[in-house]
Amino acid sequence: MTVAIGFLCHDGVVIGADSMLTSTIGGMAVGHHKGQKVHLLSGEQVFAFAGDQGQASRLQFLADGFYQRSDPATHAIHFPLSLTKAVIEQFHQTGIGNQINLNALLGFVHGGYHHLCAFEGVVQPRLLDSAHFYVALGNGKLSADPFLRFLVDIFCANGPPSVAEAIFLTAWAIKHVCNVNPGGVAPPTRIAVMELKNGNFYCSRTLSANEVDDQGERIESAIKALTEWRASLIPSNVDAAMDAAIPPAPMGLDSDQYMSQSKSDQ
Repeated sequence: MTVAIGFLCHDGVVIGADSMLTSTIGGMAVGHHKGQKVHLLSGEQVFAFAGDQGQASRLQFLADGFYQRSDPATHAIHFPLSLTKAVIEQFHQTGIGNQINLNALLGFVHGGYHHLCAFEGVVQPRLLDSAHFYVALGNGKLSADPFLRFLVDIFCANGPPSVAEAIFLTAWAIKHVCNVNPGGVAPPTRIAVMELKNGNFYCSRTLSANEVDDQGERIESAIKALTEWRASLIPSNVDAAMDAAIPPAPMGLDSDQYMSQSKSDQ
């Protein structure tokens, strides 16, 4: 089980993933390991995957090499389409056939603008846009999607977030999935960003462990604020009033005697 999350922001791209890698035999999980599922590629690309590590590394290799051959005069979708075609052909040629277990996120620059592509299903590319600007992939998607919708409704009411905001949302969503899943998703959280600098060039980087930890502190601060807000809604005398409304249990009667007394009272 794994989760990868991506945001197309108004000033760049944010992608993140947990660190769990699952070894399998015949489709059955036989062991868990921790590894890197977020990478920086040539051409200021950022890449994250969910699913089979070996298959993902092949798509990653193709994206790293194909980037210089992409034609900026074409539509942005043609670059990820070429990757899908190449990797599926390669899979079939090497005997994988239809046993494809790979979802991935690829942030790249095309025509002077940043794009985020989600490779879903059988490595089929989908470009995110201003109306559909976030995505979750992997088995953890079942837990991530509802929580992402909750966060986006609060923090992204006016459309795509900034890179700084999306880092926070990505970290919180991955932390949530790690907390609620029984296994197969695990920290540390890894995050990479591709952001516009000075309005004229893009720069990609991975967040340090300290930067990710800072997001954890912000998450705890947000949770604390919600907890305090809830407490402010409940008057201090509510608990006492509720206690007073509950009649005391009869003294000296066991449960059977109490039930018999109740029936006779009726």
